[in-house]
Amino acid sequence: MLAAGLALGPGPVATASAGAEAPGPARSPGGVHDASSRLDRPRVEIGWTDEAPTVDGRLEPDEWADAARIDGLAQALPDEGAAPTQHTIVYVLTDGRSLYVAARLEDTEPGRIVAAAMARDANTLLDDRFAFTIDPFLDRQNGYLFEVNPNGARRDALVEGGRVEASWDGRWYARASRDAGGWTVEIAVPFATLAFDPAGDVWGFNLERGLPRRQESDRWADPVRQRDLTAMGTAGDLVGLRGARQGLGLQVMPQATLRRVDDVDDPIGTNDRRHYSRIDPSLDVFYKPRPSLTTALTVNTDFGETEVDERVVNLSRFALFFPEKRDFFLQDALVFDFGDLAENGRPFFSRRIGLDADGRPRGITAGAKATGRVGRVKFGLLDVVLDERDEVPARNVAVARGAVNLGESTLGAIATHGDPEGRGESFLVGTDLVYRNNDFRDGQSLRGSAWIQASLNDPDTGPRGAGAVSGTGLAYGAALAWPNDRTNWRLAGLVFEDDFAPALGFTNRVGIRQYEADYRRRWRPAQLAWLQTIDSSVEGRLVTGLSSEVQTGRLSFAVVELRNPAQDGLRVQVQHQYERVETPFANFDVAMGEYHFDDVSLRLEASRNRPVGGRVQVLYGDFFDGTRTQVVSELALRFGRHVQTGIEYQLDDLRLPGGDATIQQLRARLSLLFTPDLSWVTLVQYDDVSDSIGVNSRVRWIIEDGRELFLVLNQAYDAAQGVRLVRSAPLVKLQWSFRF
Repeated sequence: MLAAGLALGPGPVATASAGAEAPGPARSPGGVHDASSRLDRPRVEIGWTDEAPTVDGRLEPDEWADAARIDGLAQALPDEGAAPTQHTIVYVLTDGRSLYVAARLEDTEPGRIVAAAMARDANTLLDDRFAFTIDPFLDRQNGYLFEVNPNGARRDALVEGGRVEASWDGRWYARASRDAGGWTVEIAVPFATLAFDPAGDVWGFNLERGLPRRQESDRWADPVRQRDLTAMGTAGDLVGLRGARQGLGLQVMPQATLRRVDDVDDPIGTNDRRHYSRIDPSLDVFYKPRPSLTTALTVNTDFGETEVDERVVNLSRFALFFPEKRDFFLQDALVFDFGDLAENGRPFFSRRIGLDADGRPRGITAGAKATGRVGRVKFGLLDVVLDERDEVPARNVAVARGAVNLGESTLGAIATHGDPEGRGESFLVGTDLVYRNNDFRDGQSLRGSAWIQASLNDPDTGPRGAGAVSGTGLAYGAALAWPNDRTNWRLAGLVFEDDFAPALGFTNRVGIRQYEADYRRRWRPAQLAWLQTIDSSVEGRLVTGLSSEVQTGRLSFAVVELRNPAQDGLRVQVQHQYERVETPFANFDVAMGEYHFDDVSLRLEASRNRPVGGRVQVLYGDFFDGTRTQVVSELALRFGRHVQTGIEYQLDDLRLPGGDATIQQLRARLSLLFTPDLSWVTLVQYDDVSDSIGVNSRVRWIIEDGRELFLVLNQAYDAAQGVRLVRSAPLVKLQWSFRF
């Protein structure tokens, strides 16, 4: 076979030959290395070449003859440490300008290869896939993930201390091909895409093959269940990178957006803010004065091509959290993460800049950002000038973040300044300690965090400052977690004072103390081939006021959750809640008072690996002083790899003394995937609370990374009485990068 021919090349070999009976953990020329140990990692020395291979998805022996060869993965799932069911050979090479990785993924059942995803950043976790991670600073915390499926669909992400930012898009190339013996992939990652230490000779490195038909994951380093490929602390070593170069490190990206806006509610067209056509030029400049430092400048920024948020009807009293999707803010976004906080209490939330509370864009005059690492210190600086609007003058907002690596852990600080709403002066300072140990005991993981923040707000005395919080407010908390496969638990406590108000952060509930306790136990019944995992879990939440009066209590018990190797699933859950209602709900009427209520839910899932998949969840029980019936259904249809559809419907039937409410939400998506770089996705959303329909139709053509064309149509319809178009906003955007 082709792989066998490549094995005869002169490049360094990382493990035993392809004919070895038990692949096991990888070997290097220095001897055998135990991949499960932090202190004894697999190592491979990268091959160097004067002539870069052609990335076309077809391995040519002459092109990869100098490559390092890794042959000897081991199962992480489902049979930890066992030999893989399919053979994989990986080649690693560099010419000093790019990192090249190729893999020959043999398959004795090629007809069972799953390859549904086609678009850039599509979910490839349900497909056959090949992925690798790199840690260019060898700090055992941070790095990059690159993943490709047999269609050549690419997925990438930033990895920062256990968190993964999948919305990041880097510049890299990949091609894949299939044949009667399996499939092949070739990948090139320019060093200009990465931040790295040019003096470093060793990078963290790991790779993994996924076979979804039996939920198998084959890994090079650290083939254990309780961690995944992004656990950089237990990755192997890629040796011989000293001499990698990025070029000048300058990328200039001019952009132009042609848009037309028509607001049908102003049919006469006398308001030029509601009817207009215009061309909006913008400019992004990225410069790396050294490989470990990235600076970015954006001028007259426009995010019109960004995917719209998924519409959600809020059934709680508290603001919902939506993820960031804009490229400028996603670049090195994880550098600004703080204290392992996911939502409430985040000191910096980039959606506060350039978006209003409903996700509508606001003008950004210019923004500048710098992120990088110096020794053990990583840092991020961001400064943005916001346009004048609604009698609020142009204003400046800024954030600074720094952290020092302590092994796998970090000790850091953050500071923010400015109020996007222009209500006055606003400051925040905070410090955090995040502890991570991926080899705490017998290869198990232990994590913890502790943090404190202080916000200082001095609102204007005029109308702009009306309603703003004044004075100093504190927030602090700590957490400890055991995030492992068989046993997974977490304990946390958080306090948010009444006056805690981070103007550049996210808070949806203050004046509270919150306590959290979660526990999950997992069984893997080896004697039942049709059943992969059995889970049982309990989650507890207790929220009190600062004087300890209970405001919210919730105890959820997942009686059983079953999954088979194909990832069909069943889950049964019961829940008890206590709520003290002191503020009104936005979408329905509940009287002030105290409530105890219970519910039970059943969820059935059909794997997305099949042409027809989806889920159905039914919940019934008490809801404050009434009852609630909830039905959530999702149907995913795949008409081959080029046409995919999905329909989601949610019904909440609330029977309340203050008035019944029936809330319906519908979301339909049609994806036409012509190639991995050309897609047309249309999303239609409806809810009967706003009685409106939103349409977002988006064509994306990736000519090559950094050079893209977007055709976007956004439309809004009033569905209160029939269906009436109220707003139409088509746009065309071209961005074209020049790299030096």
